[in-house]
Amino acid sequence: MTTLYRCKTPTDVLCACGKVARALRRDGIEFDEVRVPARKRDRPEVEDLTGQRIVPVLVHGEEVVHDSHRIVEHLEYLRGREGATLVGAPR
Repeated sequence: MTTLYRCKTPTDVLCACGKVARALRRDGIEFDEVRVPARKRDRPEVEDLTGQRIVPVLVHGEEVVHDSHRIVEHLEYLRGREGATLVGAPR
């Protein structure tokens, strides 16, 4: 199961959260989206996962990755890893 905690921006073009959503779709990874409140103080679930309240946060299996650059690098690593199997990802 993959979950993306992201802001409430309605498009995938204007924010770092959208960058991650586009990368997940590009890789064919099915994911659930959790739109978090705009105020950082109202994001306790994000803080519980990462120790901070900034999104995007990706929960992929047992791995939790935050920061859009790190998430995209993580996805590229998984995609490029020989023999890697991503649920729903094209081979």
